[in-house]
Amino acid sequence: IPVFQRGGTIIPRKDRVRRSSECMAGDPYTLYVALSPQNAASGELFVDDGHTFSFETKNQYIHRNFTFANNSLTSSNADPRGEFTSAAWIERVVIMGAQRPSGVQLQGPEGSQTDLEFEFDSETSVLTLRKPAVNVGSDWSLVLR
Repeated sequence: IPVFQRGGTIIPRKDRVRRSSECMAGDPYTLYVALSPQNAASGELFVDDGHTFSFETKNQYIHRNFTFANNSLTSSNADPRGEFTSAAWIERVVIMGAQRPSGVQLQGPEGSQTDLEFEFDSETSVLTLRKPAVNVGSDWSLVLR
C-alpha cells in the first residue's frame, strides 16, 4: 500500500522492526521531512513511558517541535513542563524535496558544531543525513549550506 506524506510536514518514525512496541522503547527515530513549495516543514513528537499516566499526573513526557525553514532543521521544546528523559536518539534525517547542499552542520545542545556526512539522490531530490546522534529531548539544529 503506498503511503503519501503531505509537503510541509515532518514525521518522526521508528524504523527498526521489532516483535512488540515494548521492545522499541529505546529505539532511535528517523525524521522524514517533506518540504513544501516554500521549502518549509513542521512537525511534533510526543514521548512518554508508554505504560502509565505519569505524563498527565507527573509531567513525565517529552514534547518537541521540529521546524524546517531557511535551510535549517530545528528541534525545540514544545512544552517546558515535561520532565521525562529518554535514551532514544535521532538516527537519520530524510529530507524530501531538498537541493544538494555543499555541507551539513549539526549545532548541538551545548553549542557544539559538527559537520555531518550526507547522501543526496539527484533523481528524487532526497537528502539523507545519517547519525546526527542527538537525543530526542535536546535542542539542536541542522544547517544545510
